[in-house]
Amino acid sequence: MLRLLAALIISATLWLGGQAYAQEKPVVVSSFSVIEEWVQIVGGKGLESISIIPRRSEAHGFQLSPRHAKDLRRASLIVAMSPEFEPWLAAWAKANGRTDSILWLHSGTGAHAGHDCADIPHSWTDPIEVKKMVKALAERLLKIGGVVDSQHAYEQYLKEINAVDNELSQLFRQIAPEKRVFISHHANLGQFAKHFGLTVAGTIIASGSGESADPSARHFSELLALIRKQKIHVVVSDQGQSDAFARRLTEDAGLPPPLSLSFEYLEPIGQPGDTWTSMMLTNGKRLHQALLK
Repeated sequence: MLRLLAALIISATLWLGGQAYAQEKPVVVSSFSVIEEWVQIVGGKGLESISIIPRRSEAHGFQLSPRHAKDLRRASLIVAMSPEFEPWLAAWAKANGRTDSILWLHSGTGAHAGHDCADIPHSWTDPIEVKKMVKALAERLLKIGGVVDSQHAYEQYLKEINAVDNELSQLFRQIAPEKRVFISHHANLGQFAKHFGLTVAGTIIASGSGESADPSARHFSELLALIRKQKIHVVVSDQGQSDAFARRLTEDAGLPPPLSLSFEYLEPIGQPGDTWTSMMLTNGKRLHQALLK
């Protein structure tokens, strides 16, 4: 009887231990919402996914909190865009000896060596770059225990990326080349514009960051002269940022109000722009309509 009881206890202990072990998943921490979606799509249910920056919040000017640092310490893998785009994450990794735990999707020292990057690349707006980055993510996730067939998930998602690319490319080809020109809020749409045959003639904020001091009166005059010279009729502002300068610029130029677009993050679930596909199509179609007028 005692032997039977002991055997039952051992069996129960092993079963419970096995259950606890089976429920453990590798923790993958993403820097912001676009990357988090890719992690969830490619990694599926085989991992625990955490995003440092929530939806409808951008990375410019972000600062880590103790709670974020706690999540980062738990991570089997940290996925981010580049040391230039998330300098706060690069600094944390260096200070905590975790540089090898980060997959920089668009780092000049990684999968994109030799690529001509902008000051602060917003590479998720370029489908060609997205395919490279998601492929690099799938290859890295294959090395993490518990992730099921990330390569297959990548191949399926590749069809979605190509569909977005084809649809937007067809739309922008409908516009005469001389009308595919606009002013953007900051240098976040350069790669998007280059890929789809558009031109960013100038930016309201000169730096790559979405946050900066108010532009000078001289810069205002230069942009106004540029608009008149090139007959630009679209000024883009970043959703969530002040559009006071852009609004004044359009008023003085006799143009429609600034076109508010959101390429910096994903929207809350259930709203337009809540996935990379929806974000690209929603904002791309709005830009297409504005340029077409």
